[in-house]
Amino acid sequence: STYSLLKKLNLLDDRSLKFSRQDSFDIVWEIACKRMLEKHSENEKKYNLRSRVVSYAVGQEVFRRNFEQSSCQTGYNAKFGPSFVKARVRKKLGSAYYELEDLQGKPVGIYHAKDIHQ
Repeated sequence: STYSLLKKLNLLDDRSLKFSRQDSFDIVWEIACKRMLEKHSENEKKYNLRSRVVSYAVGQEVFRRNFEQSSCQTGYNAKFGPSFVKARVRKKLGSAYYELEDLQGKPVGIYHAKDIHQ
């Protein structure tokens, strides 16, 4: 195409050139792809600043998020209860999930790393 030939010859700076419809689309497509890659790398850098990579060892004592809900029958108000409860890592499942147990050894459940703090 005309566009690819002019690009190889470095003659694209001339504004008096007229391109066909397809060549114009090719130019816009290349610019859009380039900008999308730039923005993707920028966003990736910003995101990675605020994410954390954690790994807990089996047997390590951690704090798990308390998902207990308020109950009128029992008189429990979750707003005034603890947000995190102490637990121990029983087993690691995959890269982000952990099977937890309470301090007496009773299984509590499977929790994501975002719901576990040290």
